[in-house]
Amino acid sequence: MSSLFALIWIASLVAFIIYWRKKASARKAAGENYENDEAYQSVSKTKRIIGIVCIVSFVLTGALAPKSDDKTVSTTPTTPVASQPAKPTDQAKPKQETTYAEADIDVLLNDAKSNAAKANKNYKGKNVKIVGGHVSNIESEGRYIVIEGADRFSLLHVQCYPKNKESKDAMLEVSKGQPITVYGKITDVGEIMGYSLDLVKIE
Repeated sequence: MSSLFALIWIASLVAFIIYWRKKASARKAAGENYENDEAYQSVSKTKRIIGIVCIVSFVLTGALAPKSDDKTVSTTPTTPVASQPAKPTDQAKPKQETTYAEADIDVLLNDAKSNAAKANKNYKGKNVKIVGGHVSNIESEGRYIVIEGADRFSLLHVQCYPKNKESKDAMLEVSKGQPITVYGKITDVGEIMGYSLDLVKIE
């Protein structure tokens, strides 16, 4: 089943790129009043539909991919070790608090739109506090939420995957369209869908 969705994803991705170019051509042909042009609106609507199909098939491909459950079980008997008092040098050091660089979501999305390679270099692996976003989608199984910027018609977004109980519980309290601030680490940057984030906190 995952291979079928993979084929759908590839086909929709190609179609999306084609319609992206058609939209740009339609906008140029319509001039300044392109938003009221029927041809532009038709191409734009088709591109959005293809984009949604592309995103859904991509997510389903990953969700339905077979996972290896092979685990090596050790049969070597274990010998109890007598507990010894911890030495002062063995005491755990205080955990350092993670710091998050504040980033406006529209700046992040514009950077990915204009130069995804540069955005990937600048943001991947960084701990960020993303402000200015709105909830656009909440996955029914609670595996992720999608945050969008001011441009509601753009496919670029931030897809947030909860990584602790606090963020999972907070996801149950948010609603579509709600303003939101998220904390986490950016794990991926792409020119088609935007950013992936390991989510640790929601405000």
